[in-house]
Amino acid sequence: MKKFASMMVVAMVVVGCGGDVSEDDARSGWAKTNAVLSSGGMAAQSSAGDTAQDPSYRALPVGTSVDYQYACSGGGTLHFVGTYEVATGLGTDVNFTYDATFAGCDAGGVTVDGQLDYAASVSTSDTGTSITYDYKGDLTWSGDVEGGCVIDMQGSVTTTTGGVGPGSVSISYKGSICGYDAAATLNVNG
Repeated sequence: MKKFASMMVVAMVVVGCGGDVSEDDARSGWAKTNAVLSSGGMAAQSSAGDTAQDPSYRALPVGTSVDYQYACSGGGTLHFVGTYEVATGLGTDVNFTYDATFAGCDAGGVTVDGQLDYAASVSTSDTGTSITYDYKGDLTWSGDVEGGCVIDMQGSVTTTTGGVGPGSVSISYKGSICGYDAAATLNVNG
């Protein structure tokens, strides 16, 4: 009886890992997902309406609601619902928060399904740019990458202008992607 119970525990552990992806697949799946998320997000921001696009309104924070259906280039959709805000002064600040829903979205060989809360804050000045991202959600990949992936991570990109010399770029991640440490899996600086 003990042997049977041990076999059942092992079987349950193996079945429970069935949706996991390898660290390399997590990196590859995320790269393709993030590429379509970026292009879709830019299209969603462009659709935000005339007020957010009109430079005469940009001296004050101007926000607008977004409800945008992005057609993924290889088929499927990515639906954005949320808010988008732009303000300018000595620099430009852009903030957005979206619920992004993937439905059979072909991201270059990886089909993405699921939901991702996606937010960013962008600040630009004459000395550089700072971008912070926040991603939380549950995705399913099929095609070149197969499996489920829970994402709970933050990312940041900081650029500085060079003045006399070249500028610099710093990219970092923290949190987890598909159960892996996001910094170790995705950080291009390390």
